[in-house]
Amino acid sequence: MSKWVAGFDLPDEQWMMLRVKNPNEAKAAARAVAERGGEEDEEYARLLLPEFREICEQAVRLGAAPMAVMVPTIPLDRRPLIPVTAYVAPQLPPEAGRTMEALMDVLGVTHPYHSRPPEITEVELPLGPACRLREMVFSGEGPDGRPILREQISWFVFPEQLPDQLLEFTVSWPDLASGPVVEEMAERMAASLGLREVA
Repeated sequence: MSKWVAGFDLPDEQWMMLRVKNPNEAKAAARAVAERGGEEDEEYARLLLPEFREICEQAVRLGAAPMAVMVPTIPLDRRPLIPVTAYVAPQLPPEAGRTMEALMDVLGVTHPYHSRPPEITEVELPLGPACRLREMVFSGEGPDGRPILREQISWFVFPEQLPDQLLEFTVSWPDLASGPVVEEMAERMAASLGLREVA
């Protein structure tokens, strides 16, 4: 029996895919950074390891695959050292049905983790009709006790190949990052989202 596997294009060489189901993937990803050849890369890889572990664990919880991360060529001087993540995860349709109206009703709700109401629009991707959800969410506290914000844009797509599911594609980054640049990158990645059939 065949199944469908999702994929998307990486914007540049700073991005890498994580095989999150591999229990040693965090170490393998850190090793790949250490071998990039820069003078600071070995130390950078050591500092990245806990973030790789956390991202892999989160991806397994979400059922996300593939999961991609941006590891800047020039190491950042503050955490998160991995500033942007992108992943695909399967989702069940809303209880009200597999329709755009039902999906927008569910996604448009403001939750306590939102720092402001989410923005939701209906869009068309090459893979099919989709809802685009832009959120500003709380993601813990910083060393000074102030809340940490992350911005994320998610596309929820209705692929005809998956009649019983939705596909979520989410790109997430810290609020302090260069939002417009990352948003443009996220749009290109979402436009490349596709499915391939595997045996």
